[in-house]
Amino acid sequence: MNEQDYQYLISSYQKKSVDIFTQNIALEAKNNQLLSLVEALTIKVNEQREEIEKLKKQKKIVKAEDNFS
Repeated sequence: MNEQDYQYLISSYQKKSVDIFTQNIALEAKNNQLLSLVEALTIKVNEQREEIEKLKKQKKIVKAEDNFS
């Protein structure tokens, strides 16, 4: 390889490095966005589970009151 070949090779490496770095940044941003979404949905699921448990308890109380009537 001569000096010109090395310059083209280095130039190609630099361009590819910038491309990969940019893709990595974009993927990290998307990953952070999706992690936030998962956290928000997990909170919502837990809230709904709590609500279901409350409703089940209320149903048991109403059912027990009906049995005494």
